[in-house]
Amino acid sequence: MTGLLIVKAMLVSAVVLAFLATVGTIAYRITPTALEVLILGRVIRRLPLADIEEVHRRGALIHENWSSLKFWNSVTIRRRSGLLRHFVISPDDPDAFVVRLQDAVRQCAGGTSD
Repeated sequence: MTGLLIVKAMLVSAVVLAFLATVGTIAYRITPTALEVLILGRVIRRLPLADIEEVHRRGALIHENWSSLKFWNSVTIRRRSGLLRHFVISPDDPDAFVVRLQDAVRQCAGGTSD
């Protein structure tokens, strides 16, 4: 029984360490067509700019969470479609990120209406 307990403890420790290692590598990239969430340098989630309705620093009760451990840097993105319409991220400089993302959304909307 003690051996099984040690194996379980090691497994839980490995999962916790893997979680902390990956959460620390979450990054966000704004491309001309999408907002991308990257973990360990790989795109894990892509949100089209055309689907973004609003970007703000207020929170949302029910949301899709792609934030790192810096929850105080939260940026909430409201999508036009989807089951969970609020999407929360936590970039390093949230105020500047909001401005950049709002500009990118405006440019995307302007480019598609021409």
